[in-house]
Amino acid sequence: MSTELEELADAAGRLAIAAKSRPELSERAGRLGERLRAGHFYIAVLGEFKRGKSTLVNALLGTELLPTGVLPLTAVATEVSYGAPGSTIVFLDGHHEELPADRLADYVTEAKNPSNERQVARAEVRVAAELLRPGVVLVDTPGTSSVFGHDEAAQRALLEADGAVVVFSADAPLSKQERQLVKTLSARQGPTFFVLNRADHLGPGELAEVTNFIEGALEQELGHKEKIWRLSARAGLAALVARESPRESEAGEFSAFYAALTGFVELDLVHARLETARAELSRLAGELESYVALESAAAAMDEARLAEAIDQLRAAAGEERQGFEDDRTLLERDVDKLAMAVGETLASFAETTPAKCDVRLAEVARSAKLSRLEDDLRDTVEACVRESFEGFRQGEAARAEQAWRKLANRARQRTQERANAVRAAAAGIFEIDLPEVRIPEVAEEKERYFYIFVHVGSRTEGAERMARRLLPGAFQRRRLLGRARSELAAEFDKHAGRARWDISQRLDAVCRRFEVAMAGELERTVQMTLEAAARGEELHRAGEPERLACAQADDAARKVANEAIVLATQSARAEAPRVSAGARRAAAAYPKARG
Repeated sequence: MSTELEELADAAGRLAIAAKSRPELSERAGRLGERLRAGHFYIAVLGEFKRGKSTLVNALLGTELLPTGVLPLTAVATEVSYGAPGSTIVFLDGHHEELPADRLADYVTEAKNPSNERQVARAEVRVAAELLRPGVVLVDTPGTSSVFGHDEAAQRALLEADGAVVVFSADAPLSKQERQLVKTLSARQGPTFFVLNRADHLGPGELAEVTNFIEGALEQELGHKEKIWRLSARAGLAALVARESPRESEAGEFSAFYAALTGFVELDLVHARLETARAELSRLAGELESYVALESAAAAMDEARLAEAIDQLRAAAGEERQGFEDDRTLLERDVDKLAMAVGETLASFAETTPAKCDVRLAEVARSAKLSRLEDDLRDTVEACVRESFEGFRQGEAARAEQAWRKLANRARQRTQERANAVRAAAAGIFEIDLPEVRIPEVAEEKERYFYIFVHVGSRTEGAERMARRLLPGAFQRRRLLGRARSELAAEFDKHAGRARWDISQRLDAVCRRFEVAMAGELERTVQMTLEAAARGEELHRAGEPERLACAQADDAARKVANEAIVLATQSARAEAPRVSAGARRAAAAYPKARG
């Protein structure tokens, strides 16, 4: 864990202790500290068995750490983190066993632990590798279609990781199971790197052909283009073990991939976690300061005035709560309008686009061999629908998301205004200064607003096809072309209907999640304000010793909160856009690296 993460974690821990009389605030600060102390970023390395995943992990580490071989090897997930060399085996019953690195194969390979008869949950391996220093944990997973059956563990590692590396092999590209793995990627939020290993097994022409095939398959399943890193993990590892820089002529894009992965870790993952931690720490500290200020002001009031002040505060909170419900109604109305507008655009698209494909169908009907004509027309229908919908989906999804973001930001701003109206009312009633709060944007999974289909229609049964072949050739061509045109229109209409339903459901789901988050933010401000006033009322009735002890605790809490705010602010100012030390070290180690 970096020094700054440690400092922020410690500050969050002190804040949790200082806020112990405010349970909800203390719990949030405690959770922040725990997350920061863990300081780990998990990157899962996935793919089918025998794609070279373990070899790639070894190459990234620069040492022959994990067992490799000619048979499917990895039987359980192996987590590799930074530290003094050693390994720990974690068993399914929860107990641990420390092992020297040379015994790792006894527990993680299929040959020495068949069907995981040793009941191993995972292996934790430590090594002083530069890539891991910021807190990275590389997870070497079992093959997704291993004959020994480890799909569930691999998919779980994929979905739970901060990042993922999917490894294909140049000499066995893209199996059915790998296509399924790519589909699973659509449920991930974190970034994914795609590696084509064993690139040295193919000549330039063959490698380009395989790359284009995989790129096309990825774009078809994910809806966007992805970079394919073409490399030889074995050649990269051999060079590093020999203390040489991997040569591009042998290791392909290994150096460039390493630099890209390192940059992602230190410039994206670490930066994002630090930025979020600073903002949350500052926010929690500000809430603690406000709580103490309100509590002290309430305790200083006379009893009659305090009762009146609390009534006024509850009335102000009630008005803002009701206003929020009105805002919620307006947001749901606007989301319904957005779904309707996109649906209307879809309907228009489905009605007008088939005509644009007619020339393509007519050319197939004219030029294809009669024996292949029905299949070629059906393939053309499928291609037309797929390509047209994919192009439409990308543009319309971007517009729908942009429109939703506009609605969400407007609603978030209104919620923030209502939370600050409660604080302003409290500040006026108790005659104190309360800084405004800023409600952060809701972190959401990027929504996929459109239904992505895999196959269009079905093949004609053999008997019907045989009957048509008894007809004259020209008549068959006209009849099959007419049938294809009808199928094309029907497929467009069918997929437009699916997309309209999917848009409506997804927009409704993301709207509900957003509303819950915003309601929680407003209620947190209201409850903090009312609880602080109520606590002040209790202190007003308490004896002098209790009031004195509370005043001392409040002074200590103010100090801790102020120190946390200063730490968060100073660390944020100190960080400027720069290349991290780890990225500089990577560039020095791999001088041929390129983007």
